Amino acid sequence: MSTAIVAPCSPTRMPTPCGRRARWFADRSSKRPSSALPRLTRRWKTSRRRSMPSWPRRPSRNPSGTVVVQQDNRRCFPFRLSCVAALCQPIDGMSSATLRPVAQRRALTKRILKSLPWYPFIVINLVVFVVFNLWPWLSMFQTATFKTDLLSHREFVGLDNFVKMAGDELLHLALKNTFLFALLYVPPLVVVSLLVAILVNQKLRGMKFFRSVYFLPNVTNIAVLALVFRRFLSPRDDAPFNYLLGLVGIPAQRFLLDIHQALASIAGLGVWQSFGFFMVIWLAALQAIPQPLYDAGRVDGAYGWRLHRHVTIPLLRPTAAFVVVITTIGALQEFGAIFILTGGGPVNATTTAVYHIYSQAFNFTRFGYASALSILLFLIILVIAYIQNRYLKFDEEVY
Repeated sequence: MSTAIVAPCSPTRMPTPCGRRARWFADRSSKRPSSALPRLTRRWKTSRRRSMPSWPRRPSRNPSGTVVVQQDNRRCFPFRLSCVAALCQPIDGMSSATLRPVAQRRALTKRILKSLPWYPFIVINLVVFVVFNLWPWLSMFQTATFKTDLLSHREFVGLDNFVKMAGDELLHLALKNTFLFALLYVPPLVVVSLLVAILVNQKLRGMKFFRSVYFLPNVTNIAVLALVFRRFLSPRDDAPFNYLLGLVGIPAQRFLLDIHQALASIAGLGVWQSFGFFMVIWLAALQAIPQPLYDAGRVDGAYGWRLHRHVTIPLLRPTAAFVVVITTIGALQEFGAIFILTGGGPVNATTTAVYHIYSQAFNFTRFGYASALSILLFLIILVIAYIQNRYLKFDEEVY
């Protein structure tokens, strides 16, 4: 007759046998004569009973004839070491692998019930995302195959809107201006935000104040900033920028009215507005660099620029890749400052891809063609972001 136990045993100590249960257990499991029991009892009575577990109840028999010892979670140890294997075997037809999924399902159900009150908030956000983001984006692909003004006229044209792009000279100029704006916007923004982050990373009095001041333009509405900037860039001689140029002998400039200066002026506004946000990103990366690395660099004789060149910049490569990708995507989608300051002028010198899409949709009511242009811009941004992620990819752990 075999003996099985439900709960797993951990035979780490010998408990004290107690009376009738101990005698029955010794007779049935080890098959030793009961005369040997007193010697074992006297030998084990020296241990403390207080810390010993109680023995199980009288075992029951299942239909197969196996004796099943109902054991709790406390420790147990048989009278003979030869019985350990028999006692630690599961019940016939059951195993620990059979019991484990039951406990896992109960734990999963408990976690689901515990987080159930938060599901309505997830559903609300999901509905908002589907209605205001996913559905308009999917409907754009359908609209791109029609010639429509979204009011009365609707004609299916297939891929004609995409074929039309090849002969759109204004689109070619807009794409050229878009890439030029990205070149004027991304490198200065990355460099300026990094330098400012290094400056405000010093442990000096008043650094928190300067961090707040530098971040302030980023939380200001672009429309307000554009209106203020238009006054500063006025072609009048008493405008702030022209007045400062006059102090050093430079004649007044027509920043927003010159085809060679308008796009660069808007890029300067974008750098001034956005550098505070990326300063915070650089600052977080700088403060994550272990201080012992700087100490080791100073011991090796690296100070100032050499310390930043050999310690700071190599450890900022993952952050640099992220900043470059984000700023490039933002530059390719620039619209607000151009719309307020120049309206695409002068002579389409500041007409970018997004402004061209806006003009086709709302000035000429060519919503089908505007949707096709939006798909083209989406693919361009997707390809550029993929290339940047591919060639600017660095390991997060560089030290």
